[in-house]
Amino acid sequence: MQAQSSSEVTLANKGLLAGFTALFRLAFLAALLALPGVSMGSSNLKFAFGEQSPPYSSLFDERAVGLFPDLVQLAFSFIPAYTTENVVVPWSRAQYNVRLGLTEGFLTYPSEEREEYAIFSAKPLFTQNFGHLVYSADNPNKDLIESATSFADLSSLTVIIERGSQWEEDNIPDYLERVPGSDMSAMMHLLMLREAGDFLVQPAEDARFIARQLGYSKTLKVRKVDFIPNARIPFHIGVSRQLPSVMDVINQVDAVMQDPEFQSQLNTLIESYR
Repeated sequence: MQAQSSSEVTLANKGLLAGFTALFRLAFLAALLALPGVSMGSSNLKFAFGEQSPPYSSLFDERAVGLFPDLVQLAFSFIPAYTTENVVVPWSRAQYNVRLGLTEGFLTYPSEEREEYAIFSAKPLFTQNFGHLVYSADNPNKDLIESATSFADLSSLTVIIERGSQWEEDNIPDYLERVPGSDMSAMMHLLMLREAGDFLVQPAEDARFIARQLGYSKTLKVRKVDFIPNARIPFHIGVSRQLPSVMDVINQVDAVMQDPEFQSQLNTLIESYR
């Protein structure tokens, strides 16, 4: 029998190598898709939260804590097809990761910019309400604060604001005398300890959380009012457009929002933070 030429041997070897390569690729793909949470649309969703935003979200003992992680966990406890994992990072990074699809979701205000890279639930999971006057029970102007029906009624008083807050700049009238604080804790000290002003405009959960942290709970007063413009800021579940199953996730969230039992548990959870 005539010996094969070197070129024929080389061609045969190349054919075998190509066959083995194709088989290896198929085996690797099958093994990869069999891994938990790896599929055309992962069932494990990673949600990102801001790291320094208590009582809404923060890092404690290497885990996400606060109202927002609790809200997302509650929602997905009604959706057995998906599990969630929480990560706490700087808020700018959280948004960047959702934009790229490195993180699947977040809970935030659906601004036009965010809607470019995420799809949001039809209804908010939580609405932050700035329509509260926060003051001390020892304030000599307490009666005026408790009877006011407009900012004009408070024109003789001093409001403590957060330095650089655009929302306060836009929604608290210029005729009110202002005392700025560098952050929420400083503002509470100015109100309760130094008595540098008469009231703050804050969400109830923010005020009560900070007061507890600083030891002012006993004398803290919070009054809900309806004359503060643009007071309600909705927070929706948003899911990255990079996720193949994004519409399935959002549709299931929207369906859960209609569940009376979920709404009951949702209201109980939110009230626990107030």
